Amino acid sequence: MLECQERFDSFCKTVLRNHARNYDQVVRRRSRRECFSEDICEDTRFQRFFSVDPFQDTYVFRVLDMDVSVEDVLLGAALQELSEERRAIVLLSYFLDMTDSEIGACLNLIRRTVSYRRGTTLKQLKKYLEDLTNEEKRKR
Repeated sequence: MLECQERFDSFCKTVLRNHARNYDQVVRRRSRRECFSEDICEDTRFQRFFSVDPFQDTYVFRVLDMDVSVEDVLLGAALQELSEERRAIVLLSYFLDMTDSEIGACLNLIRRTVSYRRGTTLKQLKKYLEDLTNEEKRKR
């Protein structure tokens, strides 16, 4: 009886080992043949076969390894004029709905500093946007 169990145990282990080996071969074969669309876009050999038109009216800002797109041209231009930290505070607060405490934890600031900088930055943005709209009105 013990010999039969040992044989069955050995058989099961052999089957599992062979299955794992076959699975590894399939994964390696697929990884050699498959690629991501991002890789194709970056490869200059394939760029002649397709084109991707960027949105001209969209500003994309990188905050905490995330891309935040701003579709409003005036707001995007105003945000671009800000320092990187102040832009991050505004984008995290209004576009990613983070609280002051969460933003402070990400940027190594205390909550009150985040709140103060957000307030002063909003005043800067308001002034910048008012100046832009006044210039457009004068041009007409």
